Amino acid sequence: MGISLNGLNSGLADTYSTLLSGGSSTSDSGMSSLLTDYASIKNGSYGKMMKAYYAKVTADEDDEASTKKASSGTGEKDTLTASSASSAYKSAEKLSSMEFSEDNLDEAYNAVSDFVKNYNSLIKNGSSSKNSDVQKQAEYLYDAMYSNYKLFAKVGITLNADRTLSLDEDTFKKGNTSTMKTLFNGAGSFADKVSSKASQMYRYANEGKSVTAKNYTSSGTYSTTNTTDSTINSAT
Repeated sequence: MGISLNGLNSGLADTYSTLLSGGSSTSDSGMSSLLTDYASIKNGSYGKMMKAYYAKVTADEDDEASTKKASSGTGEKDTLTASSASSAYKSAEKLSSMEFSEDNLDEAYNAVSDFVKNYNSLIKNGSSSKNSDVQKQAEYLYDAMYSNYKLFAKVGITLNADRTLSLDEDTFKKGNTSTMKTLFNGAGSFADKVSSKASQMYRYANEGKSVTAKNYTSSGTYSTTNTTDSTINSAT
């Protein structure tokens, strides 16, 4: 039995030809790509393209930072709101722990009257503040009041068109003390919400300072409220 050398040689030749032609195509393609890149670098078009790309990335990052800054509020100091917030915080804290009963309606009325006065000052100053974070907290307080206005009416507290409150003494003293407790006593009450929001508004309006921060006086003692402005420090 014999083997045809011509056939074998022909098969090998075809195989080599295919391999060489494929390798040559790949090599030529890679070389062409390198030459194109080199030409782009040499004539400056590659550099221009990269500058344009990074300029776009930088612009996008700046836009994102601007958006975040805008959404976080102006952060502008607001001493009027800070002073109102300090007073509202203290009157709200007092109501949160007050005992409402038939025996102390006069004391309760005076405390609620003081609370209403301080709340009105806070809602007025907060709503007109140039600090957007302060405005948001004032809006929250109004919403909390509005959603319960029928309950407040039972104890003589009504909501005015300018978002302030009015207190009628006769209606208050004829009101149910259990309703007063619901509105002003303990966690989750309206007084508790005012206390919390007043604390936040004070911080936003007063460059991050806490409404309960310790502040040393000229006599060497310290106060647990009102930290910077002389108007704020005069509040008791």
